[in-house]
Amino acid sequence: MLGAIIGDIVGSRFEFCNHRSKDFDLFSEACFVTDDSVMTLAVAQAIVTFEQDREESYPVGGLTETDKCRLRERTVQCMQTIGRQYPDCGYGGMFARWMFRDRPQPYNSFGNGAAMRISPAGFAARSEAEAIGLARAVTAVTHNHPEGIKGAEAVAVAIHMARQGALKDEIRRKIASGYYPLDFTIDEIRASYRFNETCQETVPQAIVCFLESGSFEDAIRTAVSLGGDSDTIAAITGPLAEAYYGIPEDIRNRALTFLDNTLRAIFDQWETFTGKHREQYRILTKYLHNLPPSSLCDPHADGRDRMQAFAREFSQFAESSPQHTLSSCEQVLARNNIIWSQEGVRNLAIDKLDAPCLLALIAGAIRAEWLDASLVRRWLQRLKTIDWPYRSQDVNEICLNHGGYGTHLLLFTGQRAFLFSGKAPDQLMLRKRFSPHAAGQLRTAWDLLQTEYWRWTYPETKEGLSCPGILWSLSVRFEGSRGILYQGCGSCPENWDSLLGLFGISAGEPEPVIVCAVSFQEGGRRYQYQTTDSQIQVGDRVVVPVGPEDAEQIALVESVKRCRPDQAPYPLAATKQILRKLPEIPAAAAFETALFQLERPGLCSSLTARIEDGCLKLEGQDVGRDIEQTWSDSDREWFYSFSAEMTALLHERLKTESGSGDDLLTLLAVRFGGIDGEGKFRDYCDTNKIDYAFFVY
Repeated sequence: MLGAIIGDIVGSRFEFCNHRSKDFDLFSEACFVTDDSVMTLAVAQAIVTFEQDREESYPVGGLTETDKCRLRERTVQCMQTIGRQYPDCGYGGMFARWMFRDRPQPYNSFGNGAAMRISPAGFAARSEAEAIGLARAVTAVTHNHPEGIKGAEAVAVAIHMARQGALKDEIRRKIASGYYPLDFTIDEIRASYRFNETCQETVPQAIVCFLESGSFEDAIRTAVSLGGDSDTIAAITGPLAEAYYGIPEDIRNRALTFLDNTLRAIFDQWETFTGKHREQYRILTKYLHNLPPSSLCDPHADGRDRMQAFAREFSQFAESSPQHTLSSCEQVLARNNIIWSQEGVRNLAIDKLDAPCLLALIAGAIRAEWLDASLVRRWLQRLKTIDWPYRSQDVNEICLNHGGYGTHLLLFTGQRAFLFSGKAPDQLMLRKRFSPHAAGQLRTAWDLLQTEYWRWTYPETKEGLSCPGILWSLSVRFEGSRGILYQGCGSCPENWDSLLGLFGISAGEPEPVIVCAVSFQEGGRRYQYQTTDSQIQVGDRVVVPVGPEDAEQIALVESVKRCRPDQAPYPLAATKQILRKLPEIPAAAAFETALFQLERPGLCSSLTARIEDGCLKLEGQDVGRDIEQTWSDSDREWFYSFSAEMTALLHERLKTESGSGDDLLTLLAVRFGGIDGEGKFRDYCDTNKIDYAFFVY
């Protein structure tokens, strides 16, 4: 995120006096913080406080509707609270009016303000789905035009990809195929480019500034040299370059002096949230998974291109990192008693080598035009171990979600450990307690997995599949950190069996999956959905997600099939999950239904709706979060009570919107069932002015 602030500060003095050259002092007394930095920090604070309150630890599928609603509310609150303290920092007219309204509403904007403030979403996201969800939620509070949403989403996704080790070509292909054409160079458009405040005419240009750069500083200079809305273009380019290269310490320290105490406090809060340790060598270690199997003489063009790209980026890294004294690699090797020769280097024990020595070895291999991919990979692994930010932190939680094996959670508390397992994340039950000695063995087994060498995402391939089409994710939390997320579809790390052993899972045949064919009307077309409910039967009514927005609809189960994951009638990676089964409605008028019942490690909650004398009553219960005892001080009960008039009004509204003549409790179960239902129900009532009484005990 600091890259956005640096781009804003450096570009501030050129916004209305363009400088179409890279030759200028990076910082000067004329530099200042503009609205770009203020709003970036406001979005950062919104995400931090939202995440701190968020119950869901493992956002594999992005954000729930309740998450999005709460994040939008928090974004408005933070943007107005912080933004009103800086009324003269350069807001546009429409945004300034939005800023000072009591009940601000989005104004269908596609201005580049959507993209200049979005970088915290890209840095906070642990998956592409989460990057997209965060970007859409924080942007829609003002820039709800499709082009505004697209601009913010493109930047957040590109930042997330850069953080996960994607190469520039991969980022370019992603943006060009899903967002904007990037078929131009900065030199081609510089002379004719003019001031423009739309996402369409600034976001692709800012992304190309990053793609053409050779270092963080070069990216900022390229963005300023383009002209136009200089501070905003640089504020979009900056975080992309930060995610890819990192920020030199001198530039970082100089930029932070421009923040006053209020803004600096928000930045410090953000840095604590995301982690203060910054990987110095990520631009190099990302090639762990991008090098060919052999050498520079690889007969395949793609392999040669990857090695040449590595050599090129290493040279750029060396030019921008004089502190590593790469120009004197012979002296560095001599200090470590290493004599340069191909045979000597091949047989070199590297477990004790430090970063300068490893960099000197790589520099020597490049200069000698002798790049052996397998050897370079060993050097990069050692460099990654040195650079790994979680090297000295104890693991607290490890959660595996797998389409064939279910969900398994290892929870470390103090000196002990607990294993929870279930068919799905909301069905976890305590399976085993570990003694301090056994818990220590689990931690050692985890360290031996060396997940720092893993890919963040394993795409589906034709070779090395764990199980064709199966989605999996591994969420890990370390002490004092938000945690990290690995995920894949079909393919997996080489030491996958060792990971399964950590949870006591046999590496044999995965459990069968349950695939249901459902229809939305009698005799209608059938659609395939997965479920973890082993009790589901033909004839059951279920709620399923439909369409790109996953709108909830009622469907009828027409068939139930249990099969091996690789024998499913439709690819499992593209098969959505049934959300829930509707309760059976007795012949007499229904009087009570469970909207949700949740049991997971440290949490047991339920919400029940019933009708009494024509009045709707909702009762909720939370049994606490202490896994060592059943009841604790956090136990609470809450109640919603509606008058007969409000109950009737609610029923009519739901019938009209759904086009269904079902009774009220059935409509409530469909529309508001599940763990997110209470928040959606409360928001629905408040929006539609359906009054209720609320009590908590």
